[in-house]
Amino acid sequence: MKKNIPLIFILILLMIFSLINNYSAKYIMIEYDNYFIKQLIWYAIGFIIIFIMSKINLNYLFKYSFWLYLFGNLLLIITLFWGVNVNGSTSWLSLGFINFQPSELVKVILIIYLYSFSKKYTYYSNLKYILLISLIILIPSILTFLEPDTGAIVIYIIIYISFLISRNLDKWWYILSVILIVLVIISFFILYYFFQNTFINIFGTSFFYRMDRITEFIKGEGYQINKALISIGSSGLLGRGIRNIPEYFPEAPTDFAFTLLVNNIGLAGGVIFLTIYFYFIYLIINKYYINKDLILPIILILMIQFSINVLMNIGLLPIIGITLPFISYGGSSLLSYMILIGLVINVKKASNDTY
Repeated sequence: MKKNIPLIFILILLMIFSLINNYSAKYIMIEYDNYFIKQLIWYAIGFIIIFIMSKINLNYLFKYSFWLYLFGNLLLIITLFWGVNVNGSTSWLSLGFINFQPSELVKVILIIYLYSFSKKYTYYSNLKYILLISLIILIPSILTFLEPDTGAIVIYIIIYISFLISRNLDKWWYILSVILIVLVIISFFILYYFFQNTFINIFGTSFFYRMDRITEFIKGEGYQINKALISIGSSGLLGRGIRNIPEYFPEAPTDFAFTLLVNNIGLAGGVIFLTIYFYFIYLIINKYYINKDLILPIILILMIQFSINVLMNIGLLPIIGITLPFISYGGSSLLSYMILIGLVINVKKASNDTY
């Protein structure tokens, strides 16, 4: 347990950054007034989850991972019919006193199930393996797309790619995958630009709005990103402090968490934060990378989601609803990442047996 102390210590530092953000958020909008105490509670629950995860036998999770996968998809279906609509996306289930986002839990379930699947069917041909894991990813992706939740789909694709990498396929499989992804993206844009009514009929107005944000980025436009860039650019070396938010930008505690953080602690504080986060990733790679199939998707999610959020906030990527891991407000997201860290800490108990 002693070797886990550095990782836990960095998690505590990330918690402090998150709490600074969520405390300052109340000075932007009154709706954010209770975010600080809620995030503190989620972190407390998250550390309890990590402790529990460090004690359990992970092989039980892998053994029953197919049923977890079915449960995750069932939650997504229930969300489509009875979910709560927030900002044009029906991706939340109301549990009375809290709202729960099943797509966040599903990303954890996908890693557990695909790990178990990959270990159990090592004898499958590459073609059969690719087709089956594509289907495994496709089902929750379609259900999540219908909500729509663009950010979650990006995470599912990252998980999918990580298991393709772990398989050590011939380079032509990777080239073919890239070609197919490019063709899908081109098809989206052709429909969006030249057949807009058809696009709306197929994908709905919410997804059309999300495509609008991408085209605004390409044109160098967009209210949200302009406000974020002004805030970062005027924050100075040490920031304005947590009670001085002169520039309003939407979704400050979530999508624009990095902008809010730089506003609070300045460019120097932002550099310190980036250094701590990258050291966090380094620790996982250096001390826990003993099971590539299980750890690689977690590393890629932490790295790519972090990078996308920061690049969105500084205007180098379009706004696609990707939050900042461990910093952005949200219980579902935070607890899903704490479960993943629990898997990392307990990785030695994940045997290479089949299930």
